[in-house]
Amino acid sequence: MERQIKIIRNAIRCKNCGEVVESKSRHDWECCKCFEESNGKTGVFCDGGLSYLRWGGTPGTYEDLSETRPYTDEEQAAYEKKIQKQKDFLFWGYDD
Repeated sequence: MERQIKIIRNAIRCKNCGEVVESKSRHDWECCKCFEESNGKTGVFCDGGLSYLRWGGTPGTYEDLSETRPYTDEEQAAYEKKIQKQKDFLFWGYDD
């Protein structure tokens, strides 16, 4: 299984207004002041907290400040065990 990535920080800097936008929890959608003032025509947004990385806005107008690292062997093993448990639950009683 592919090694997973642990998100340490999910943040970007808007090159238009200079504001740092950081999402700290899942579905914590944050935007810079110029994105809000222009109804999304300029500026950037950030979403996902430590669950997923999602950024958007005007192309080329942000600097990635996020920090990530590969899972340790222990984290990867726990992740794979969790996925296998979910697969076992989904396919319980399934007969080829």
